Amino acid sequence: MKPWQILIGVILFAGSSMLADLVVTAGFELSIGGTDYAVDVTRKVLDVLAGSMIVWGVLDIKKKKGRR
Repeated sequence: MKPWQILIGVILFAGSSMLADLVVTAGFELSIGGTDYAVDVTRKVLDVLAGSMIVWGVLDIKKKKGRR
């Protein structure tokens, strides 16, 4: 296990809504048909990133060194 990676993933997951709002206030805009999807897209990307950090932190798959 990698506790630091799990901790960063949990913090990112908990703060994804706030970070998405900050990104949108900075000027990121994604409008389709008059509806702004920037908050939703940013939040989904951050949630997927946080989830993958948590999973890879728990699994902690390492390459085994082969003997020569």
